[in-house]
Amino acid sequence: MAYLTCPDCMMANPVGDEAVQTRCFACFAEIVFETCPQCHYQQAIPSRWKGAFTCGKCDERVPIPHARAYSTSTKAQGVKGYGYTYPRV
Repeated sequence: MAYLTCPDCMMANPVGDEAVQTRCFACFAEIVFETCPQCHYQQAIPSRWKGAFTCGKCDERVPIPHARAYSTSTKAQGVKGYGYTYPRV
């Protein structure tokens, strides 16, 4: 079981290792997991962000896919941190 920090409220949440999304128990935000194609950093972002996010490691713009398949999605067990809004403020 992974304990991931919500990018919105910064509260730790237990998440199953093979999950590709979760809902925060504190703020009820839906969180998805994405991987940066440039540096391969695996991170959590709120699903309400549309279009793109800023990588939490290399600060590059990362486009958010319109559809996610379970087989190609980032799993909770690999998440190292969280992304930021694009543009980062």
